[in-house]
Amino acid sequence: MSLILRFTMNLFGIRQEDSAVNPMRFWIMLLALLMIPYSATQAESEGQQELLFFLNGGPTYHQVSSEDGLQENDFILAADVLYSYLKGDYRFLAEYILSTEESELERFQFGWQFEEETIGWLGRFHSPARYWNSAYHHGLYLQTSITRPLIEKFEDEGGILATHITGVMIETTRDLQGSDAYQVVFALGKASIIGESELIPFDLLDASSEHKTAVDLRLAYLPDQLGENQVGLILNWSNLEIEDSLVVQQGLQHIEQGTVGVYADWRKRDWRVLVNLTYISNQMVKQVQKQTDTFSAAYLQAEYDINLEWKIFGRVEDTYGVENYEYIELFPSAILQRQMLGLRFDFYKNHALTIELSNIEIQSEDFDQAWLQWSAVLP
Repeated sequence: MSLILRFTMNLFGIRQEDSAVNPMRFWIMLLALLMIPYSATQAESEGQQELLFFLNGGPTYHQVSSEDGLQENDFILAADVLYSYLKGDYRFLAEYILSTEESELERFQFGWQFEEETIGWLGRFHSPARYWNSAYHHGLYLQTSITRPLIEKFEDEGGILATHITGVMIETTRDLQGSDAYQVVFALGKASIIGESELIPFDLLDASSEHKTAVDLRLAYLPDQLGENQVGLILNWSNLEIEDSLVVQQGLQHIEQGTVGVYADWRKRDWRVLVNLTYISNQMVKQVQKQTDTFSAAYLQAEYDINLEWKIFGRVEDTYGVENYEYIELFPSAILQRQMLGLRFDFYKNHALTIELSNIEIQSEDFDQAWLQWSAVLP
């Protein structure tokens, strides 16, 4: 193995034994790193470009024993690199996350603005049916809380619904009367597959034919196009393939999943409320039969600005009708209930310190959790 390849693997936290699977992945990442300075220089003279670094780090504590399968203490450090380029009607956006937990190309999308309010995208992007992720992405500094609700969590962070899709996406906003408008976001592409205790999204750097079709739709009403407030409807249908190991263990072949939900993101004076109710239907296609299980998930997060620096927030989330359902059993660490309180302090331009205390219930037990996080965006 060459020194350059080994250095790249160490930089991205990749084990040497993984290189035999797809060595081309490492060369693509190295090439992308080498092209960043050139791309930034070219963009300054030819178009508008922006390069942002979202940083976060801090400890977490779980009140559990070692037999519970969770680490009692952990320290997470992450950097999320976001690059965007704009020239005329052309758009390009890339996002890469590197942390103590993972290393992944999160978004890589090419866009074209067909008219003033309509943009088409091609590549890997966040699912329109997950509003939270469309608003905050991986930049933890942008969101008030440290954690995300269960139905908004990313696949490799304990999520039970797909949050990435690879294919085509159309975004359009249409004026109504006055300053209000409606927005439609439609996506068609590759769905996730279900692996051992987690969903696995389509990976542009390690493409696989196992991933089947996903369709996403978000319809939103914006009372003021220049404001943050909106309410909307979200729809998704995904054909989720199963890894071979699960086919052998449980007889599953694939899962046809449909979700429908409503959400609201509303701010009034010093208050902000984020609320979501989603209904999930899973048709479990087995070797000898089909089985359908359905359940619902909801959360409500309230935030209050004490002043410009201090903010207090809390969230309650719950799942309904998940008892003895096989789909949930595929994700043993899924958070079924949470009651959380937190406090955030913003300081020195774009830096924040946040503390979050939660009581959590998973399938096997309930326990307390504490987070402390520093987050920032540079420059």
